[in-house]
Amino acid sequence: MAIWKKALFPFQILFAGAVVLRKKLYATGVISRYVATIPTIVVGNLATGGTGKTPMVDFLLRYFSQKKELGVLSRGYGRKSKGFLAVSSTAPSSDVGDEPLMLAQKHPNVFVAVCENRPKGIVKMLAQKPSLEAIFLDDAFQHLALQPTFKILLTSYTRPWFSDALLPVGNLREPATAAQQADVVIVTKCPTSLDEETKNAYKAKLGIAPHQKLFFTNLEYGTHVRGAAEIPLDEFIKTPFVLLTGIANPSPLVEFLKRQGAEFTHLSYPDHHDFSKKEIASIKAMQQPILTTEKDAVRLATYTLAQCHTIEIGVGFLDKEGAFLELVQSAIEN
Repeated sequence: MAIWKKALFPFQILFAGAVVLRKKLYATGVISRYVATIPTIVVGNLATGGTGKTPMVDFLLRYFSQKKELGVLSRGYGRKSKGFLAVSSTAPSSDVGDEPLMLAQKHPNVFVAVCENRPKGIVKMLAQKPSLEAIFLDDAFQHLALQPTFKILLTSYTRPWFSDALLPVGNLREPATAAQQADVVIVTKCPTSLDEETKNAYKAKLGIAPHQKLFFTNLEYGTHVRGAAEIPLDEFIKTPFVLLTGIANPSPLVEFLKRQGAEFTHLSYPDHHDFSKKEIASIKAMQQPILTTEKDAVRLATYTLAQCHTIEIGVGFLDKEGAFLELVQSAIEN
């Protein structure tokens, strides 16, 4: 183990103690938990970033938003505003956050809002739209002030919680034992050819409890890219381009494009990166078509980037998609 990680162990112990104390205060009722008057479904993870929470929320909205009056509540990570805000599809991403804005643009019939305090956010959402039938909460697994109806916990296939450690040594926001609180566990970003033996071995390492259901998903990429016009991906990649990303883990997208035989220059920035005018000028100076993600596109919207195209990144279940949707539907209806 690296020396710098050993040096962080005392801080890890302090962090673990604070997490355990906080959980105990809620578990014993010293601090009360809010229970909403409508079903609330949490999509979260144990680690910091990069497991695909927002794509999973997008997947759920695609299926359920045509059947139910739904809302989405997010913290709005990276925004410069504070408090509760209803997200308009035309709002600046700096005010509401890139992921909530992307969801609002893709699902105009869904009430998307941001608020650091989830209980307060839910109360305000219901006050503004009493007809809501359920609310999905993006990244609220650690928000103990809320007692949700149903918890969906994600972990990345290449970065599972069983091979990680608590902050600041690793990336876990709470001990791996917290996974037992989930109703459903989803392993994301899996290889498409995952055999049953590998799945069972993974299940054992995750320590799936009897009350929990386990599913495996992969990333699915759009067959077309969208810019001034919609172009088939296989046509777009015939010309060298710039891949512009500001997401937690761009590696799967990079590898996908390489498998397609694409020739590109990858400009990688941190997750939720706020592009500067100087950076945009440098990108423009490259004078090549640009490919970016839908999440990045909402942050780039304030700049005029010629030949800028977006590729959709979605979720695909390796199997048992119907069983998963039935579980969520039951939570929404009950």
